[in-house]
Formats: sequence, structure tokens, C-alpha cells
Amino acid sequence: MKNTVWTTHAVCVLGLVVVSGCASTIPPPIAPTRLGTSQDQATVHALQKRLQEQERKIAKQNHRIKFMANQLDALKRIDQDTQGQWRPVRNSINGKP
Repeated sequence: MKNTVWTTHAVCVLGLVVVSGCASTIPPPIAPTRLGTSQDQATVHALQKRLQEQERKIAKQNHRIKFMANQLDALKRIDQDTQGQWRPVRNSINGKP
């Protein structure tokens, strides 16, 4: 009987340790924050503006990359066409065909 009580007690303590360990790793829910000061609002506005500028810059770079990739493909096609048409020039001095 005493063994059963100690075993039950040990299992409960172990269970509490495990549960308390799990509970500490779960972050508490984040409550939505309100922007109370005008400085906070100005900071958010400045960050949004910077984000929009970065997005525009990335869009321009993507456009340039696509344009240059198209040019590279065209040059590759031209190179392939010229490689297929290239023939060695005959020496006209010998007179033999």
C-alpha cells in the first residue's frame, strides 16, 4: 500500500514537472497593440514608406533581369545559328575546289 502511494505521488510530481516545462515553452498570446503616440504612428508610416520603396526597387531589378535574360537568349540563338552556318573559307590561290 505504501509503495502504491509513493508511486502515485512520484507519477504526479513527474507529470507536474513535464506539464510545467511544456507550459513555459509556449509563448503567451500577444494582445494587439494600439499606437498611442504620434511618434509611434510616424515611425510606422516611415517604415511603410521604406518598404514600398524597397518593393519598387526590387520590381525594377526583376524587370532588368528579365530584359537581360531575353537578350542573352537572343544572343544564344544568334550564336547557334552562326555556328550552324559557319563553313571554312576555301583558299582561292590554289585554284582547286
